[in-house]
Amino acid sequence: MIKNKEDLLFYLHEDMMRNMHVDRFNRWKYYIGIAFNDNGALAYRFLRRLRKLEYAKNVCKDNGLIGRLYYIYCMFWHKHYCFKYDIDIRPNVVGYGLYLPHIIGGGIICNAQSVGNYCAINVNVLLGNKGSDEIPTVGDYVDMTTGCKVIGKVKVGNHVTIAPNSVVVKDIPDNAIVVGIPAHILKYKINDKQQ
Repeated sequence: MIKNKEDLLFYLHEDMMRNMHVDRFNRWKYYIGIAFNDNGALAYRFLRRLRKLEYAKNVCKDNGLIGRLYYIYCMFWHKHYCFKYDIDIRPNVVGYGLYLPHIIGGGIICNAQSVGNYCAINVNVLLGNKGSDEIPTVGDYVDMTTGCKVIGKVKVGNHVTIAPNSVVVKDIPDNAIVVGIPAHILKYKINDKQQ
């Protein structure tokens, strides 16, 4: 969670590295990417607005009138890009280094307790609730591929790959590759290599 300016800069740097594949912010590459609908630049623009909203909500919102106005400004732009790209990610849910490989396709609904660091969320992914308070928790380095769904109060471990169009309705251990409806474990990864 972003608690100060240093956290904000760290989150922005990690998101930029994952989506734009650069180590330092290049203003010209960013603006040219926006002009030509480069997926990395568009994803970074969306995540930049999300991270600024998290900063405004956690740090600035309770700091007088200027802080509240900045929070409203950030909320407006976040909602604008959520509507534009058909993505619903609430603030303070996803960790740093989030990778959105196909932001233009959209269809992402992220109603989760938390999503860990360095995760990838592809097109038409649903992290949804089953009932009022039964929402999933996703670990670090999880690859959620096209059309997968994680529904209910389930815990997805670290270094998990969820295959396309799979439906996860029960807990998944670390280092697993899951497939199917409902999802079952196909195999385990060992040192980032498949077993």
